[in-house]
Amino acid sequence: MRVLIKKKTFVLISIAMVSFVLLFILREGVLLDKYFVYFPDPNLARTPSDIGLDFEDVYFTTEDGYKLHGWFIPGKGDFTFIWFHGNAGNIGDRLDYIELLHHNVGASILIFDYRGYGLSEGVPSEPGLHLDGYAAMDFLTDHLYPEGNAENIILLGRSLGSAVAIKLASIYEVKLLVIEAPFPSIVALAKHNYPYLPEVLFNRMFKARYDSRLAMESLRVPLMVIHGGEDSIVPIKMGRKLYESADVPKYFYSVDGADHNDTYIVAGVDYFEQIKSFIERLPTEGEFKTQQY
Repeated sequence: MRVLIKKKTFVLISIAMVSFVLLFILREGVLLDKYFVYFPDPNLARTPSDIGLDFEDVYFTTEDGYKLHGWFIPGKGDFTFIWFHGNAGNIGDRLDYIELLHHNVGASILIFDYRGYGLSEGVPSEPGLHLDGYAAMDFLTDHLYPEGNAENIILLGRSLGSAVAIKLASIYEVKLLVIEAPFPSIVALAKHNYPYLPEVLFNRMFKARYDSRLAMESLRVPLMVIHGGEDSIVPIKMGRKLYESADVPKYFYSVDGADHNDTYIVAGVDYFEQIKSFIERLPTEGEFKTQQY
């Protein structure tokens, strides 16, 4: 009998503790953003000089006063990529991709760390990352295109960075938007991973939304979507859903056999040739109409 009472007491205590934790999480949704959305690394171990690339250390300040750090890598082309990386690590973890993009496509590259990542100040949040994106755009137009002309800028975002890039492309008249492994929203991604939990729970658990569906509806620039056919983190059907919602010249590039982080490795040179080819096929201003490739 005493054993039974002890077991019941243990179960009741466990339920009470779990309930308390859930209530605390629901009240302080930022906790889940911090531990499930953003994984910044403040340690910048490598620079482009480690792979033989010339670069400029750049710093710029956001509208709310945070100093961000990035690298500008000059190229031979007449356009520039702004690269919005994913939710983990920092720009130092992207050097292998930077080298291949620079070598195979030839354009200049601005890659920077969001607030709280690498050498950038602050703590990441959805409003903050959008402000970081605006600051990067303003810096690049002032740095390279002082006339304020963004027509030679290509926004390149992957995973979480795709949501930031989509938002910017819905506001700025850039040359092209390239997104890889995009998702409709944080809630949609959470529902995919935890299908048995109610949606209202996710709405309370996360402050971050990154609702790219709404931003995609107002997109007015050409679009290229890249997705791994075997993506185990963001299923390819999510990328297709966003692609189908855009009413612009567009191209969907599926990399068969690729997971979330290895598309350019699995596809090899063809990955970069596909990007370069779509840039070359972009319609002129007079030809701008909905096209699918």
